Amino acid sequence: MALVIYDIPFSPDLAGLWHVQMNGVPMENFETRVGAIAYAVQQSKLLGVHSGLQVLVSVEGADGIWREFESNAKRPVSGLQ
Repeated sequence: MALVIYDIPFSPDLAGLWHVQMNGVPMENFETRVGAIAYAVQQSKLLGVHSGLQVLVSVEGADGIWREFESNAKRPVSGLQ
């Protein structure tokens, strides 16, 4: 099964925007981190349902650690399958 990962950093860029990347490719920019996460979760649900891909949302925490979530965004994924 193919894997798609949406990445959202903890901090904005110099312009104050949060970038959402899909597999390292820039997709969208948002004025808030919450908006970026909401977009990534929504897109991961759509992509997973329509294509059967494994889709994760990777969010950088304040501690600098990246954590992966499935589209329900309730808890980190403990390991990739």
